[in-house]
Amino acid sequence: MTDCCHYLPDSIDLGLILLDDDGRIQVWNHWIAERVRLESHQVTGRTLEESLGSNLDPRLALVVREALDFGWSARLSHALHPLPLPLYPPGAPGNERIKQSIDITPMVIDDQRHCLLQVRDVTETVRREALLKHQARQLRNDLQRLSQAQDELQRSEMRFRELTRLAPAGLFEANLRGRLTFLNERGEEILGHLRLHLPDIPWTDLLSGLEKDRITDAWRLAAESGTRFAEDFRYTHPDGRFAWIRAEAGPVRDSEGNLNGFIGTLMDVTEFHERATRNEFRANHDGLTSLLNRDRFERHLRAAVSGAREVSDRLALLFIDLDGFKGINDGHGHPAGDTVLKTVAGRIRRVLRSDDLVARYGGDEFAVLIRGIGDEATLGAIIGKLGQTIALPINLGHRHVRVGCSIGLAIYPEHGSDPTSLLHHADQAMYRAKRGRNPSPAG
Repeated sequence: MTDCCHYLPDSIDLGLILLDDDGRIQVWNHWIAERVRLESHQVTGRTLEESLGSNLDPRLALVVREALDFGWSARLSHALHPLPLPLYPPGAPGNERIKQSIDITPMVIDDQRHCLLQVRDVTETVRREALLKHQARQLRNDLQRLSQAQDELQRSEMRFRELTRLAPAGLFEANLRGRLTFLNERGEEILGHLRLHLPDIPWTDLLSGLEKDRITDAWRLAAESGTRFAEDFRYTHPDGRFAWIRAEAGPVRDSEGNLNGFIGTLMDVTEFHERATRNEFRANHDGLTSLLNRDRFERHLRAAVSGAREVSDRLALLFIDLDGFKGINDGHGHPAGDTVLKTVAGRIRRVLRSDDLVARYGGDEFAVLIRGIGDEATLGAIIGKLGQTIALPINLGHRHVRVGCSIGLAIYPEHGSDPTSLLHHADQAMYRAKRGRNPSPAG
């Protein structure tokens, strides 16, 4: 293997371990060696288990075997598997291990299956950026020296291109204006543009609307102050798809300390944002009807009462309890009951204005908060329309059913000056309406 082949893995600011089809170490780069505290000549030709013994997390051995046997890729995320390898801060005293994430990628070299481990230190972001800048300077100097041998240069470029292609993140360099001077294949996939086809404009011009203004201002601030850039933004691909992208970049300075650009990463974090949105929705909404849940509704009610108190506004709180729902649930089954609840929820939502709040308060009870209520006649018309709409037939597929409703009303501030008293008044009014609809037999 040439000196270049030995050097390139050591110039990358992440750990690289190349295993052959027997799981034996072929390449163990300097990043790994200085954190495991074993030089490459001590481990080459040995398995990870032979090299690291009981310090190796057995989960890592399992996914490596799956990559070699079945060609499966895997990632040991620092969130769930923080310490797969016994890595320690280089040169630091003590034995506190580095948190890490490892990408396990199967590769075929000379018709033999190999496994490439890419290890990232996720505990020292600032230190990683400093190392990345140092490695970039070293790489530029080495490429200048290697230009004397064209064949060697081509082989080096091919190896570097393969490493950047395998990187899960987009890698980029940009000048102070934001003009991209380097963008790897993953970065081109994330942006949906080939670097060579990009016009001579700041990369932030690929955004649009308020996102463009916000990110442009953040990049300009980083360029003017020489500080780190880190932002999430919503991005529109050239084909019209939307994505969330995380861009992080650190400043690059010349030998005299002058800032001349940034080097950084691009990550597609769409799944993370969508998962967060779904989790937030599930935390605040009823899973069956997609209306607000009880807790979220009461928080809105507290805020609305506080706001109405400041501006002397009036609010209307409605409690709606379905009449005859238990008979449908018992006679036709819970799926039929769920259909009724979802249908009623949609009908309530359609009767009200878009800024009125509707919640499934529990069981077959619903709550409504109406801000800026009009006169009593208007409010009465809304209540009457709710009753008429809810009472319309509901199609269960094999037959139609009907439910009625009892509605209790509380008005702020007439019926209470705080959420608790309003809730109590509306609840009592609803039960009075139900008793009036279904009077008890005489004793």
